[in-house]
Amino acid sequence: MGDPPGPKPSSLPQALHSRLDSWKEIANFLGRGIRTVQRWEREEGLPVHRLAHDKRGSVYAQRDELAAWWDRRRVTLSAQPPDDVPSDATAAAHSPSRLERITRTTSMTSWPALSSDARLIAYVSDAGQSGTTPQIWVQQIGGAALRLTNGEREYSRLSFSPDDTHIVFAAADDAGQNVYEVPTLGGDARLLQRDASCGQLCPDGQWLVCVPRNAVGIRVAARDGIGFRTVAPELVDVACATWMPDGRAVVVHARPGPMLEPDWWVVPVDGGSPTNTTVVRRFRERGMFTIPTGLACVGESLVFSAAGPPHGVCLYRQRLTPSTFEPAGAPEQLSPGIESTWLPSVAAGRVAFVSSRADSNLWSVALERDTGLARGPLRRLTRGPFPLGYLSLTDDFRTLAYFSYRLGRGEVFIRDLHSGLERVLSEAPAGDKGYPAISPSGNLVAYGLRMPGGERAPRPILIATLGDGTWRQLGEDCGGRPREWIDERHLVIERFERLNSIAVIDTDTGEQHDLVRSGEQSIKNPRLSPDRQWVAFDASRPGEAAGVFVAPMRESPVVESDWVAVDRFASHPFWSADGRLLYYMPSGTNPLIRSVVRGRHFESASGAFPREPMTVYASTEMMMPAYIPGTAPIATPDEIILVLGDFTGDIWLMDL
Repeated sequence: MGDPPGPKPSSLPQALHSRLDSWKEIANFLGRGIRTVQRWEREEGLPVHRLAHDKRGSVYAQRDELAAWWDRRRVTLSAQPPDDVPSDATAAAHSPSRLERITRTTSMTSWPALSSDARLIAYVSDAGQSGTTPQIWVQQIGGAALRLTNGEREYSRLSFSPDDTHIVFAAADDAGQNVYEVPTLGGDARLLQRDASCGQLCPDGQWLVCVPRNAVGIRVAARDGIGFRTVAPELVDVACATWMPDGRAVVVHARPGPMLEPDWWVVPVDGGSPTNTTVVRRFRERGMFTIPTGLACVGESLVFSAAGPPHGVCLYRQRLTPSTFEPAGAPEQLSPGIESTWLPSVAAGRVAFVSSRADSNLWSVALERDTGLARGPLRRLTRGPFPLGYLSLTDDFRTLAYFSYRLGRGEVFIRDLHSGLERVLSEAPAGDKGYPAISPSGNLVAYGLRMPGGERAPRPILIATLGDGTWRQLGEDCGGRPREWIDERHLVIERFERLNSIAVIDTDTGEQHDLVRSGEQSIKNPRLSPDRQWVAFDASRPGEAAGVFVAPMRESPVVESDWVAVDRFASHPFWSADGRLLYYMPSGTNPLIRSVVRGRHFESASGAFPREPMTVYASTEMMMPAYIPGTAPIATPDEIILVLGDFTGDIWLMDL
């Protein structure tokens, strides 16, 4: 019998950061044949790099990256089906929890909802027809699907009425977002609540709960939707609302104040005081973050998705103590972590969820210098199913800094775009690192640490000097994360509070001042023009779609009346290398992803956009995960670098 696969024990004590410079060396290190490791690189994200020249087959790998990849693979290897299992089976099909695949289109599918007996399922899907508007569908488990809608709107937040005769949903268009219901077997939709989302009927069918457009408090209305009252008005940034089984309270994801951290809260609908479950805080202390887009309640437990090493995005069940609603014991991981699993819906002892590939990576597409348009095929820069983002470039466009979970924890990577070589930022204390911003000269990198905390988690900023390997901490709590340097001293940060804002911090003195200010809109994704005369950003009111704007750089804060609108339904702006074009990602009918890059010519002297928008790049397969922070692309004179992945997926059903 041959040696078991995996990194050889004799190899590990050697210089772990040394390179393996051929397929043969990589195969020997992992104890497998060359064809096997080439398949692992192609299908399973084995971290193999290619040298930046035309010689075919010139590859290399870092020992530490291979060892980390192998450790993650061992966790899920035992859960994977053997080779003779049909390809549409998954790990859980051979576990005590029976797993059943519901849809088979490998489409953009989301927002599943189960009927009370778990015999019907509704969901939003493009049915595998790329480029079309996703619609609401309903089907009997094992049967054919029936389309219920036809509109050019963004559908989300589906749920069944308690008697299963209607499906409640949110729909958004240019006029705003409202809550509707439609008969389960087809018919006309009926408006229930205007300027609201996350609608759901209570277990006895008498009351409708929903989230108002400003995301402050919870609306409780009669079943017919006439009139409403607001409960828990002290909660802000309310992201979703789900009834508890007894019908006396709802669980919401919200902040208890503008400056405080969000968590899952239990809100009595009779107007009693909300109770913090502290579930999000406890996950944060473990280096993980919960995903507030979906939640299900079953018995005395919450079922939701959370992301973090080593398993990626998985479903978890957290039991609560009935009297206090505090966590009772450790969370239970429900899905094996082979793919991203999220948006749970629970009924009759079963949970439905979306399972999609978790292969978000850096890609690039070439640019025509004279037109600013993308040309040619995509080129992959990284490999593996790892969350990544926060791209930052030096002024000479040679060095890229970005964040990734590639090594099983949050790290900052420094990449030479000419050679393709990269390294992990080692000028730092221990801990999960993220939010990198590299200075114009490439000498400094600002970054943040993921810090545990209570209702208000500290957000320190650290400054690493790449030349001599030193680092320093800029305050215990800077109130935000780095985004981009103005020069070698002043840094733009994105403040994290109820309405995100943009500020400038002096990295010598620690003093801050507002750069762009709004009393009503949340300002995100700032990008400075190459001449540092303008800042582009996206902004949105709670519950509304984001728009892209530019504002002049100046000492006093720029108020809304001085903003220049670029596109009212778009986000994630970034500049061309010469500053003559502003690129951005227009919103589509699916708020979770972006698939198109547009550009507008810009006159820096006047702040005008003299021409209409043009489509720079469009993709029907690889998508940008807009629901993950920090995924805005970045441009060099020759290419656009994007965070893209295959986020198509299907709905599965699992026994609880």
